[in-house]
Amino acid sequence: MRYAIFTDIHANLEALEAVLAKIDELAQEEPIDQIWFLGDLVGYGPNPNECIEKLRERADLIIAGNHDWAVVGKLDLEDFSAAARASAEWTAQQLTEEHREFLYELPERINREDCVLVHGSPFGPIWEYLTSEVLAERSFEYFSPRFCFVGHTHVPVIFQQPFDLSKAPTTPLNEAGQQYEESDEVPEDDDTEQLVAVHPSQFAGQTAQPVEQERGEAESLQSVVADAADMIAEVQQMQADDPPEHVIAQMEAEESSSFTGEDEIPHEVSEQGQETTDKDTDHVEVEVDSQNATEQAAASATTSENTIQEAEGRLNEEIDELLTLLGLSQSMVSISNEMLVPPEGSWSAPEHYRAIINPGGVGQPRDGDPRASFMIYDTERGFTFYRVPYPFEQTQEKIIQSGLPPYLAKRLEFGR
Repeated sequence: MRYAIFTDIHANLEALEAVLAKIDELAQEEPIDQIWFLGDLVGYGPNPNECIEKLRERADLIIAGNHDWAVVGKLDLEDFSAAARASAEWTAQQLTEEHREFLYELPERINREDCVLVHGSPFGPIWEYLTSEVLAERSFEYFSPRFCFVGHTHVPVIFQQPFDLSKAPTTPLNEAGQQYEESDEVPEDDDTEQLVAVHPSQFAGQTAQPVEQERGEAESLQSVVADAADMIAEVQQMQADDPPEHVIAQMEAEESSSFTGEDEIPHEVSEQGQETTDKDTDHVEVEVDSQNATEQAAASATTSENTIQEAEGRLNEEIDELLTLLGLSQSMVSISNEMLVPPEGSWSAPEHYRAIINPGGVGQPRDGDPRASFMIYDTERGFTFYRVPYPFEQTQEKIIQSGLPPYLAKRLEFGR
């Protein structure tokens, strides 16, 4: 069997159409049996009704994302960033009654014989951001099949774990990095209640039950560390939605065809290598080399690997700082899984391993690559990851015309 799997369309019709066109192209070479969608059909983008209609025509399995439930009142918008909240309120006004009911009834989790589908994570199906091995360690205990497919972060990632470790309790380490002996005192988890109180909605509506019975103090410590890491991930996600002015300025400086005002869109280059003239945006016609323009646009729109690594390093530092305040550290938790960046191409899980897999986002990529993401799951041969370019300038223009926050348009060309 072959399945096309993608997530996080976010009302970006141009990106969705590009992904579906690529899937149709692949299906001509080898049949694709079903299409699965992992949540967040709406939010941020300008075409919620059109995207819902098109996906309902094509997809065989659709689950809910946090934005899908927020626009129909199943989640509190107070837990969203300002930009996400504004787009959710705008989307709620645009939806037809039929589409509103459709989003309301979407399930938060679908279990199949060989895999599980959730938006966030097996532990927190709607809200949790899987951004680290610490968080993935906890989630491996909340599903039984070999694979779990997730979205939510808009970043392609794989967490893999040996089968023989997936059922074993996670044992914390002491401050020296050694396993606790039975006679040792494991640190109390007095901060658990405080952590959950900071963001109580994070775990609201959870229906998944752990595979094993209640853990002791050792497993509670693992949960405290994961809760702290998850809190930081959520804060960073909100900062990504509402970046400081200097971050926007840096983006504009790096982009050769950046905006010159909130109501303008980037220049478009024709197939003949000439910049198009648009009376509404006062574009000026200039001669350029088509191939060089394409290469320069790709280079400027893709965040460098060093920048991504620096961001990940800052995340780890922030996690450590928060855990230090709680008298904990990441090194106190024994990690049995490994985080991988999937290649653009084929990947297979090692024999006797299970995995949590995120194909990346369709309409709001956040890994520094503006191209839409999806993957093919072949039950016989493994996974193939794809990136598809699409005319994001058209989406940008519609976002501006709709009166949505201008940054939601600007970020599309940066993959951020």
